Amino acid sequence: MSNLTRRDIGRLIRHYRLEKGFTQQELAERAELSLPYINFLENNKRSVSLETLFTILNVLEVSPSNFFRPFSYSYDENLSELILRLQNSPEQDKYIALFLDILSLGK
Repeated sequence: MSNLTRRDIGRLIRHYRLEKGFTQQELAERAELSLPYINFLENNKRSVSLETLFTILNVLEVSPSNFFRPFSYSYDENLSELILRLQNSPEQDKYIALFLDILSLGK
């Protein structure tokens, strides 16, 4: 398990903000925080409370479990991507059945 640091939190906030297409100003306004505070968070100059972090994650539409997933013991980016795609697929059941069939061939 990776050690979670203030730097990691700032980096992830920036990552998800950019992925969402928000500027720091837009994130600050939507989260009802100041622009300097968002800047300080992303540049590892301030700590964040859980309440404020959850507010930011809510604005960015990122679940806490997804935010902290890179720091879990069993995190695998490829597997996480596969699961995310399966969850969002309209043909989820079909793909799961196909993968299960493929896995049974290896027995």
